[in-house]
Amino acid sequence: MLQSNSTINSWIGMILNKSIEEKSITRNFFHFPIKISNYSLYFLISAILGSVLLIISAKIKVPLYPVPMTLQPLAVLLIGMLFGRNLAAATVGLYILQGIVGLPVFAYGGGFMYLFGPTGGFIIGFLVSAIILGSLADRDWGKNLFLSLLCMIIGLFIIYFFGILQLSIMKGFDFAIIKGFFPFIIGDLYKLLLAGLLIPQIWKLTK
Repeated sequence: MLQSNSTINSWIGMILNKSIEEKSITRNFFHFPIKISNYSLYFLISAILGSVLLIISAKIKVPLYPVPMTLQPLAVLLIGMLFGRNLAAATVGLYILQGIVGLPVFAYGGGFMYLFGPTGGFIIGFLVSAIILGSLADRDWGKNLFLSLLCMIIGLFIIYFFGILQLSIMKGFDFAIIKGFFPFIIGDLYKLLLAGLLIPQIWKLTK
């Protein structure tokens, strides 16, 4: 049964614990009976739906060069703080895996080599940010307004760090700052503030 402490402490874990009976169901896959707990099933469904949210947020973009302006930073921050470490890592990892195998889930397409392009660092930053924010959320940082905002700052910093690092290697530091930081920071700060204010309110749904 996929039910670790870090999952239960997450917002979505609390919601699922209230609505799902802890029992297993048996499914036959290629004539082999496999037991799947309801919680594990909903974990998988949540990861898939979260990856769909990331795909949609990637396609809502302002096509700047070489890094587009998208809603993905906001989606990643919310996923990290609401899903907890395990589910957030699974969700963003699933999204990246879809892109690696060639599905056009990234802002400008897909494929393994996409990760070595100008936006690849930001995508890696999404995964690292989701894991770290998920770990903080598992420690109840999302329930407090100040800590929630601090988490958003940490998460956004991680995304920018990996994004600018890779873009700097490809194009130089000045180019990375001009094209990968300045056009986005004001909008992302608004997203950060919105997410930071929303998280404690969403947590109240578990009460």
